[in-house]
Amino acid sequence: MTLTPFGGRGARRTAMASAALLVGVAGLVGCGADRTAQGQEGGGAGTAPASDGSSSDAENRLPLAGPHWDIWELSVGDSGLKRAPRGAAWVTFDGAGAASGNFGCHEFRAKADIKGDTVAVRDRETLPGPEGAKSCDARQLDYEKDVRQVLDGKLKITTNYSWVNLTDSHGSKLVLHKDRPFPLVGTEWDVTKLSYMDEEWPIHEDAPGIGKVYVVLDADGTFHGNFGCNDYRGKAVIGPKTIEFSQAEPTTDKRCSEAVMDREESVRKRFDQTVGYQLGPDWLLGTTYPYDNLATGFVAGAKGKR
Repeated sequence: MTLTPFGGRGARRTAMASAALLVGVAGLVGCGADRTAQGQEGGGAGTAPASDGSSSDAENRLPLAGPHWDIWELSVGDSGLKRAPRGAAWVTFDGAGAASGNFGCHEFRAKADIKGDTVAVRDRETLPGPEGAKSCDARQLDYEKDVRQVLDGKLKITTNYSWVNLTDSHGSKLVLHKDRPFPLVGTEWDVTKLSYMDEEWPIHEDAPGIGKVYVVLDADGTFHGNFGCNDYRGKAVIGPKTIEFSQAEPTTDKRCSEAVMDREESVRKRFDQTVGYQLGPDWLLGTTYPYDNLATGFVAGAKGKR
């Protein structure tokens, strides 16, 4: 049975809504008046966290001190929100007057006094780190510059579930997500849905008995995984906006039902093309790049511990 996107496979939806649904399933809770799901250039999509500038519900408030905070997004003045390149920037506050983290390319430490709903960051010291800026491209260096600008001085703290906003007196803001995100490379990404144009469907739909479908991006420029019946291996060149999958070939020769084999071929095609990708704290979306009216894609969730 050849997989087609039409004929009652569920309500049609945009890739943006697909990302929002995935985050809901994954348990990322967020609701904010000034945040909306933001699409990635080239057809990818992501879901934005809560950033409503206030939090009146005490049970939703999180202590700033203690957790690892990923600096997920930021805005400088009225320039609009900017997404971090692959979760490189982060910060922790020890609650005893100190903070440490990474601006995006360089590590840092600073003094940080938390009082009520404010934190004052001062006396910052930049550290070289294991690689410093050697592995950073222009986009990462630009993001680091903005993090440096905002993460300084007195900042107002607002929280909502696993998200925290740090806002300065000029309205510039850091959007933090609790816990370190899953890395793109090395994580087992379980493929839960496939998509075609503006429609998606569960990986198991019309393919009863299909095995777990997953992919792991390896540090040597390859990928491996299972597409529902057989193990696969191929090449994966990762860029700032795209992953160039190629040479996806089976490494086993199992025979499964016709429905499963058809679904496996549909998965293989999605991992034998260039995709624009969107990386979240524990989810990954990929869609044909450049996006066109025949674009195909996948929705995946991270498995395991960070």
